[in-house]
Amino acid sequence: MQVNLSMFSAAFGCNGSNLDVRSKCIMLAAVLAAVLPLDIHHLLCVLVGAFGYMVLQMLQPSVQHRSKKCSPKPEATSKKIVPAEKRVPWRPSTSGGKHLTLAEDQKWSSLRSSTRAQPSGSAAVVVKPEIRKPSAVPVQAPTFVAEGWDAEVQELLQKITPNAESRAAVDTISRMVTCHLKQLFPNATVDGFATSNPLGGAAFGVAVPEVDIVVALDSKTCCTNRSNQDVSKQQKALIRTCTDRLVSNGAFKFRRSAFRGFEPKVTLISPVVGKSQATMPINLSVNAASPARCAAIFEACSQLDFRAQALILLVRRWAKDRGVSHAAKGHLSPYCWMLLAIYYLQVGLDSAEEGPVLPALAPFAKAGHLPKTSEDGRPACKKSAAELFKGFFQFYHQSFNWRNEAVSVLLSQRLPPDASLPISILLHDDGKTTQVGLSIEDPFERRTNLGDCMNWLTMSRLKEELSRSYELCGRAASLAELLQPWTPPEQVQGN
Repeated sequence: MQVNLSMFSAAFGCNGSNLDVRSKCIMLAAVLAAVLPLDIHHLLCVLVGAFGYMVLQMLQPSVQHRSKKCSPKPEATSKKIVPAEKRVPWRPSTSGGKHLTLAEDQKWSSLRSSTRAQPSGSAAVVVKPEIRKPSAVPVQAPTFVAEGWDAEVQELLQKITPNAESRAAVDTISRMVTCHLKQLFPNATVDGFATSNPLGGAAFGVAVPEVDIVVALDSKTCCTNRSNQDVSKQQKALIRTCTDRLVSNGAFKFRRSAFRGFEPKVTLISPVVGKSQATMPINLSVNAASPARCAAIFEACSQLDFRAQALILLVRRWAKDRGVSHAAKGHLSPYCWMLLAIYYLQVGLDSAEEGPVLPALAPFAKAGHLPKTSEDGRPACKKSAAELFKGFFQFYHQSFNWRNEAVSVLLSQRLPPDASLPISILLHDDGKTTQVGLSIEDPFERRTNLGDCMNWLTMSRLKEELSRSYELCGRAASLAELLQPWTPPEQVQGN
């Protein structure tokens, strides 16, 4: 009976010692009413079961629970301060958005620059170096049939230059995305952009896709009358909605998301397209302006000089293979690497014997086209694309002033950053050491520094890769050795 009484008291959530006399009497009467109608063998079974239960409880090892100690809260100075997220207002959909100029973007680009957060240098941001992880399919170095630097460069350019087949594959993906999203957004327009041949294959292809698919929505769908924070949240929600629809239909596969940048996006794997019957990684975004701007500048420079197109393709491929083009990890984006290549063609060959390959892009930003000749009357540069590729590393390793020079393709002059361009200050993880970051002026938004996405670790990696490539070119190394895919170290030094 004592066992049953304890069981009842536990069931009622109270302790027997705290019960009054009336409650005890009621519980005793309830136990008697439940037990008296039973036969003697039923009572024996109950007692045996209760005794066995007690024995099992005694045989179980006891666990001593340690009291949790409340850890003191860190001081305000030791907290990791993350800069405010940069909000992107909506861009109204334009017809034929592949050719944008500064005049066409002036209305909404001013909103972007006014809401963009300034670089934060008040606290150190913890940056963890990458460590090599085991891979079932390790990335292999490219191989070439041709021999010699010039021949290898030409062979590579044939693989990565956009052609009719690659453009048809991008158009096919755009039509597939339009078909899947038609029920959700009937008035949406889908544009595909690719400034390289995505069918050529390269290292880190999923991390840095060559194809950008932009879903352009009108102002009614975007609700542009909301605040910048609400618009940014809704933009990410629309990207998730589009991703869910594309993935749920089984046509696309999700890989990763990147929502911390200027323009949030997700990386998907498209179905089999093209004659090669190969899948293709793509970036999916909503109302993003960078892909159209990048394609417009790339096409304009390609029409002006074919070597400009070749150098842009080579530099972007090198940055991708060497692991310094993954914007989600704090590296420069492919758009920034294109601007670096153009800036070198403008100011890196200003010797007395040869003039620049490309003029300033200010006329393009205003009128949508570039002049065909240089205004200074100097002789044109006669170097090949292979020689210009080597000169690119020499310029940024030896001549470029990383502290007091801004990359401005509009002015094409070696000048310090403009007063309106925010300066990026990189703070090391010790919280004391600082250095000036790279200044890259966006030709469509001159108050935007595209280099403020970097941190002290990615800046060091960038200079190391430029130094490595300069040394390899100096000793006449092969293009395959230059494009050897970068792999993180097995273990970080000092750990």
